[in-house]
Amino acid sequence: MPSIVVVVLIVIWTVLAVQWKAKDCALVPTSYMLVITHGTPSIFEGCGNDHAVDVTDD
Repeated sequence: MPSIVVVVLIVIWTVLAVQWKAKDCALVPTSYMLVITHGTPSIFEGCGNDHAVDVTDD
């Protein structure tokens, strides 16, 4: 049973990381770390100069 919980958590983490990937962030490791540090991205957050708030400059 604990292994199912781990798999579900990894799937959820990946789904959230893909949201950062859509904001021009590298999937591994940047997007996964941003899920931990920033949660999900707002409409202004992203990676690179094309976004109002570049979260890679933290």
